[in-house]
Amino acid sequence: MKWPDDAVVGADAHLPDGPGDAVAPWSCTGQERHTYAIVARLLPDPASRDRGAEIARAACHTWRAAPVRLLPLLVLHGGPEPSPAVTDALVTASISEQATRAHGDLLATVGLTSYPRPRGTRRAGRPSYDGTSAAELLSAKPLGIGRLNHAPEIFGALLDEGPLTFRQAAQLYNLTFRWPGRMQGVCAPLWLRHAGPRALPRLLELMTPYLHDYAVGEYYLEGLARMGHQARPVLPAVTAMIERRTRIPVNDSTPDGEMRLDENLLKAALATRHAILADGGAP
Repeated sequence: MKWPDDAVVGADAHLPDGPGDAVAPWSCTGQERHTYAIVARLLPDPASRDRGAEIARAACHTWRAAPVRLLPLLVLHGGPEPSPAVTDALVTASISEQATRAHGDLLATVGLTSYPRPRGTRRAGRPSYDGTSAAELLSAKPLGIGRLNHAPEIFGALLDEGPLTFRQAAQLYNLTFRWPGRMQGVCAPLWLRHAGPRALPRLLELMTPYLHDYAVGEYYLEGLARMGHQARPVLPAVTAMIERRTRIPVNDSTPDGEMRLDENLLKAALATRHAILADGGAP
């Protein structure tokens, strides 16, 4: 392979050997700008273009800003018929919602329009409850219930009508405090409605450690968003999630899948911060 110059060859020695290799040796923030420069020098030369695309793809897996910075270069230097390596890098970059929002027109010029999108919280098809139907449903559930589909709608209907009964409150307590996970995230704001502000410190202490969890973090972030301005004490933690340059470590079968999970958490964190501030959470 012909490299542009010796400096690039020397820098490349610290980069992964292929698109599937680990990027830990070069993933520190101090290497980010240097990596962009290397990609910019490799892509224009057909002899080194695929190598540049592989590095660009690995950069997108590592740094959140990489897709926005590198997608235009991939389109500009990809050629009239992009190679598989360039196409793979474009698909990876398009996982970033920020990149597709900024460069969607460029992607369309290379025929890449069906790019992956981060999933959103599913809300369609949720049933509605009134106090009577919600009470009847809970009366058929055990006191130590551990899972409950549509818990926000069920307990929300009851709380709209008045205080929970002792049995209903015990059920909500078990859903909120007994096990960490999705149910805790969605039930925490319901318990806050029931118990009032005195419950807030305990709830935030329970929720904050799970915000980065790729399996359930979105549910905890959604719960904080439902709390609105009352969740203001966790704004620093949410903002830190948003402002980090490297991706949140997650575990998936592919680097693209891991990137997508980080994008989902980022999107949820942005929505949560917006909900807290829009509800009067600004200092």
